[in-house]
Amino acid sequence: MRKVYEILTPENVYIEYELAGLGSRFIAYLIDFAIQMLFIIVAFIVLLIAATDFVVYIIFELGIISFVAFFLTLVVLFNLIYFISFEMILKGQSPGKKIMKLRVIKQNGEPINIWDSFLRNFLRLFDSLPSYYLVGSLFVIFSNKYKRIGDFAANTIVVKIKNQEQIITIDNLIKQAKISDDENEGIVNNYPVSALEYNVLKEFMDRKDSLGEKKHLLTYNLNMYFMKKFTIEKPYENTYEFFESILRMNSGIY
Repeated sequence: MRKVYEILTPENVYIEYELAGLGSRFIAYLIDFAIQMLFIIVAFIVLLIAATDFVVYIIFELGIISFVAFFLTLVVLFNLIYFISFEMILKGQSPGKKIMKLRVIKQNGEPINIWDSFLRNFLRLFDSLPSYYLVGSLFVIFSNKYKRIGDFAANTIVVKIKNQEQIITIDNLIKQAKISDDENEGIVNNYPVSALEYNVLKEFMDRKDSLGEKKHLLTYNLNMYFMKKFTIEKPYENTYEFFESILRMNSGIY
């Protein structure tokens, strides 16, 4: 079932993300697991060829139990390093998540940092209990935001992305607004907005009649946002005419 999560930015603009469910997340994990196993098998073969005496020493001198414990420790460490490294390099994605078009973000919509990644991936040990991520799967199924234990601890969510969609924050709004002002210098426009602001407003106007009870709240938040942006003190009698004016003045730019 499709589940949408709304994030209210500091500027009172709602951004919607579709949450990733158990199926897509499990497939992404299987892809990552296959990549890890391939790497481990290759590394083990190389180790056997290049350091046979060392491996024999570990097995026969320390015992098979110690060898298995040593091997499992390396696997756990590699698993942790694998996910943290890729989530930092690919901005919230592992190879499996990238293939499945998923991304890990903070619950407030911001990109994750290295501590968030470490915490959520370290707790995979508990999510994977007793086997095959049974505990983690149950948490995802019964959580209203599809969160496993690691996500609860790190305050993160996993969302679906489309066409290289970027995480939207207030910094994006400010940056895009500055670019828009620079590019359109000299053009008479009483309500200059960024491409992101234009698209958010246009989508709202296209969908406002199907928003139900949320329509009035979103209208108010967008009106306050643009009034503040354009330093307008007195509200328009017709808010939607105000929005139409903004779109009309910027329609030739975007």
